[in-house]
Amino acid sequence: MKSTLPDQWNNMPQVRVGLGDIQALLSMLTGYLAYLRKAVLPSPRRETQLRTLEGLQRRLAALLTASRQDEDTPIWLTQQEIRALDEALSGFVQVVRMMIPASSERDETLREIEGFRDMLRVMLPLAQS
Repeated sequence: MKSTLPDQWNNMPQVRVGLGDIQALLSMLTGYLAYLRKAVLPSPRRETQLRTLEGLQRRLAALLTASRQDEDTPIWLTQQEIRALDEALSGFVQVVRMMIPASSERDETLREIEGFRDMLRVMLPLAQS
C-alpha cells in the first residue's frame, strides 16, 4: 500500500493505540502539564517540554474527535515527543505512587504505563534515524 503521508512522517516511529488508550494518555498529559505549569520553575527546558506536550495533547484530542475512529489508531511521534512523553509518564507514575494508596488496581495500572514507557524507549533509536 502506498503511503499518503508526507515524507517527514514516513521516517517517524509509529505507535498504534486504542481509543481508550488515547483517552488515558490525554488524562495523564493534562495532569502532568498542570504540574509543569505550577510546580516547575520557568526555564527554556520547561517551555520546550510544555510546547511539545501541548502539541501532542492537541493531536491526541483531534484523534478522539475525528470521524474515523478505528479501534487501533496510528500515532507518529518525533524523538522530542517520545522523550517528553516518557518524562511525563514517569512523573505521572511518581505522583500516583505518592498520592494513591497501594492496591492491586493501582499497581496493575502503573505496570501498564511502565510497559508503554518501555515501548517508547525502544522507539527512540528509530526516531533518530
